[in-house]
Amino acid sequence: MLERYADCPVCKKKTVLKVPEGILDNAERYPFTIKVIHEDHYFYINLDSKASITDILSPEMVE
Repeated sequence: MLERYADCPVCKKKTVLKVPEGILDNAERYPFTIKVIHEDHYFYINLDSKASITDILSPEMVE
């Protein structure tokens, strides 16, 4: 499990993201977008090929 830190774009709180190590095994291209459930809302992050966060996106930017 890889730990990444991010500021939630919805509530502005800092959160620790626990990224499973094999999550990028089936990725066909990068950045790879993941939906993050945070408290009673959600946001998205983009990961590069080394599972580093490249972008933190609010739901409005993705949907």
